[in-house]
Amino acid sequence: MSTAPSRRVRRDGASAGGGSPQRNPATRDSILDVAIELFAQFGFQGTSMSAVARDAGVAQPLMHYYFSSKDELWRAAVGRAFNEMMVHEDMSKELRELDPVSGLRLLVHRHISFLARHPSVAPLIASESQFTSDRITWLTDTYIAPLEKHLRHLLELGQQQGRIRADLPIPHVVRYIVGGASALFMYAAPMKLIYDIDPADDAAVDTYARVTTELMFAGVLADGEKKVEAS
Repeated sequence: MSTAPSRRVRRDGASAGGGSPQRNPATRDSILDVAIELFAQFGFQGTSMSAVARDAGVAQPLMHYYFSSKDELWRAAVGRAFNEMMVHEDMSKELRELDPVSGLRLLVHRHISFLARHPSVAPLIASESQFTSDRITWLTDTYIAPLEKHLRHLLELGQQQGRIRADLPIPHVVRYIVGGASALFMYAAPMKLIYDIDPADDAAVDTYARVTTELMFAGVLADGEKKVEAS
């Protein structure tokens, strides 16, 4: 009586004895880590499924067992990073317990910290944001708009309380805040080449968060609030 051969599963998820591959969460995460770096560096059009498979050490045919298309891969890679930053009810509750200026400071610091942990996110967003597409529409609706909703609310509340300058249009202030928080990671190479500052260094990120916050609030705070902050 013969016995069926055992099937060993390789690291890439394929069965060594043949048959259908098994989806491995660790393999999927590795693919997504590589994918977001390549999408950030080469853009959506310049990144191929085969290049992601090669850099992730996964057999190319197996890519389609994890992701049916490059668009699905892009959304999964972006979503994996952004899910950490997604604004949940817990953050809403936390912000409600803070005054608008303290809430804005918290959001800026958290955004810089998030970008430091996911350095490919800022250049990827910048690349996708140049033109309207289904991808940037999905990204905006799913992740960017919820975050900016909190920024807008805090700025509006701060203006109502006379703590934020009322002469500054809020959409432009939001772009200024988000752009300022992202700049260190958008220009990582020049920062390293010119100033020998590594955006991956924790001390450099902490310094950037402090400088960025001080410069931002020096511009958006009302004169009376600046005196309060200085005292």
